[in-house]
Amino acid sequence: MIDFILNLPLWQMIRFSGIGAYILIAIGICTGILSSMPGLKPAIKGKLIKFHRSMTHYGMVIGLLHGVITIIDPYMPFSWSEILIPFTAQHSPFLNGLGTLSAYGLLLLVFTSDFRHKIPNKVWHTLHIFSYPTFFMTFIHGFVLGTDTSVPEIRMMYLISMVAVVFLGFIRFIIGSSEKDPYLTQGAK
Repeated sequence: MIDFILNLPLWQMIRFSGIGAYILIAIGICTGILSSMPGLKPAIKGKLIKFHRSMTHYGMVIGLLHGVITIIDPYMPFSWSEILIPFTAQHSPFLNGLGTLSAYGLLLLVFTSDFRHKIPNKVWHTLHIFSYPTFFMTFIHGFVLGTDTSVPEIRMMYLISMVAVVFLGFIRFIIGSSEKDPYLTQGAK
């Protein structure tokens, strides 16, 4: 069994899962921002929210898998403590620490969203604002540490996704929120 695991293309799995998780998270945050725009028809908003949740859930799971695979990688293995405790990795402690913090941020965002109906709206909204720094840390982790960033298409994917999140976030900030939006006012009071 151990031989089977060690003969898997672990390096490719680490790279693929990291890039895949990042893409899903980028799509998730963009659709989350779009779903919060005032004036959307309820049917469109509902579809965007469902898609947003799916993308962030899948991105989180694949991102966690990305971290776990590094533990069994024979080329550059990480210990559990290096994965779980930010900034303790022997290789690129700062950049890997950002990856760990991103994982914790995603877990916080996903679980508080799953239990949103039990959390006061202002608390949920304040916690959900952390999606921006979480995404930024994910971007830095992947863009600077990722070995595939030397590929022009991958580098462009990172840059376009960051521009999209910043642009949509800026537009959302300028437009503001609609106090009468039932999605924004649902949850525990």
